[in-house]
Amino acid sequence: MAGSMFGRYEIRRLLGVGGMGEVYEAYDTSKNRVVALKMLNRELAGDPTFVQRFRRESQAMASVQEPHVIPVHDWGEVDGVLYIDMRLVKGVDLKERLQRHGRLTPVEAVQVVEQIAFALDAAHEVGLVHRDVKPGNILLTGNLFAYLVDFGIAHTATDPQLTSVGSAVGSMAYMAPERFESVPMSPSVDTYALTCVLYECLVGRVPFPVNSLAGAIGSHQMAPAPRPSAADSALSTFDPVVERGMAKRPDQRYATPVDLARAARAALIQAERSTPATVSGPRIEITGPQTPPSRVGDLAAPPTTRGSAVVPADSQPPPTQDSAALSPPTRDSAALSRDSQSRPMTHGAAAYSAEPYSTRRVTGPQSAGAQPTRRVTGPQPTGAYRAAQHEPTVLRASPGVVGPGQGSGYTHPSAPLPIPPRRSSAMPVLAGALGSLIVLAAVGIGVWFMMTVGDRRDVAVSPPYPSGVVDPPVIETVSQTVPTTVPSPAKTTVPPLQSTVSGADGQGFLTAGPRCNDNDAAMSIARTTKSRVVICHTGDQRYYYKGLRVSDGAGIELDDPVPNGGGAYTVTNPTDGTQYRIDASALTIVKAGSVLASEPVTEFAHR
Repeated sequence: MAGSMFGRYEIRRLLGVGGMGEVYEAYDTSKNRVVALKMLNRELAGDPTFVQRFRRESQAMASVQEPHVIPVHDWGEVDGVLYIDMRLVKGVDLKERLQRHGRLTPVEAVQVVEQIAFALDAAHEVGLVHRDVKPGNILLTGNLFAYLVDFGIAHTATDPQLTSVGSAVGSMAYMAPERFESVPMSPSVDTYALTCVLYECLVGRVPFPVNSLAGAIGSHQMAPAPRPSAADSALSTFDPVVERGMAKRPDQRYATPVDLARAARAALIQAERSTPATVSGPRIEITGPQTPPSRVGDLAAPPTTRGSAVVPADSQPPPTQDSAALSPPTRDSAALSRDSQSRPMTHGAAAYSAEPYSTRRVTGPQSAGAQPTRRVTGPQPTGAYRAAQHEPTVLRASPGVVGPGQGSGYTHPSAPLPIPPRRSSAMPVLAGALGSLIVLAAVGIGVWFMMTVGDRRDVAVSPPYPSGVVDPPVIETVSQTVPTTVPSPAKTTVPPLQSTVSGADGQGFLTAGPRCNDNDAAMSIARTTKSRVVICHTGDQRYYYKGLRVSDGAGIELDDPVPNGGGAYTVTNPTDGTQYRIDASALTIVKAGSVLASEPVTEFAHR
């Protein structure tokens, strides 16, 4: 067959064989493109009813404009053989992926199911039922982008998949109970099959692993739906999702495949919330000697987490006013600056930080006694508890040390000296006073000399004295110098983008759409049916999310999205808890466990 001509198509190689025919890679000589050509079995063209359904459903498939459905270019008949001309997509099917690498992660499983759910919903809207949803008919390309292939066009009651034992066991692992009865099929059979695919992705095996046709039929009709938690307790949130999606009665299942996908997404979010997650953040270091606070009069401070400290109420910076259109009417959290500088905000965007408001950052080398540089976010506690404040270092005389006031009980440098004994004559007193004046004058001259030598704040001066005279004590002052420059965090080299998004470059959208600030790199760029999204990287292991709604141009910016792998990120709006999750399949917006919106992604690129 390879090298032969089929109408205007030059057959190149066989891609696969199915129950209804064969699929070839072919070259369309009239359109000058390489396509996937599905040629149905010759005997099917002899059935007028089948031919009528084939043409009707082929036309319906060509009208489906959904990113996860492979487009149909053309259809027809050549020399008594029906054919379908489709886009050629290179990838690996989900069945092979599972066989080679085992089960998917919950994030990956939900990501695949969401994409296929959107494809099925689009087909159902034009009256098509796939009838053969299974991993072998889900094609995966880069970034885990999924296509639903091999729609069951014009399936008949004599379809080999229903009568041939050799091919039935594989497909029947995903068939709804009503498929084995003489009842009309509804779109609910696709929802059931997609739930079976979800289970297999999570667990790594089909819901009912039996080796006989009778066993498969009996399990689907009689056995309860399996629980993912039986294989992995961490998957317990998916148990009710699988149970409802595989309900025996169609009216007890999810109304649409997208409803199933939303429930799976909610289960994933619930599982992530119940599992403690460690998110890498900026490293907090305090250098230089740390003086313990005085214990006299200190109030007991509440325990704080490692790397954080409660900021004294009297040292709070004034709250900033954010005028973004999307921000709430009142907001007293200070916007967290990236790269130690304020970033320009796009009109209508709001910047938030997911960092705890009590966190105090200390950057740069610290001098003894110097106040650390701080960045503070959010409202500060104003109750009775205040952090113990570090007082300036005070050298106290220790017992046994020879010095003024030894044994007098005075330890402070300003304590008075002992009163000298009374003399019987005034002359010694006058002589002593004169000597004191001379000493004070000498000390004053020495101090003046020290102050005139340069601008140094650290001074160690020993003025010259005649030999045999004991040198005065060295005068030391504690440095209050604060570094004028703080070393910038090392920039991280980012890898190139995988794939491209039209109208965008390495920083986001060029014209209509969000774009990263300054020279920040875009880690993920997505174009959905209703929005534009970009995830930006500051270069110091921080991220921020920018989104734009196309209908009205409303924008939002949120700090610290969490990477989920494969270019997917989840970010939470701290004002109301709304979560935004972007991946290769969809932009999903969830609040209080309910999915508010789920927008299919039409173009996606990530690093």
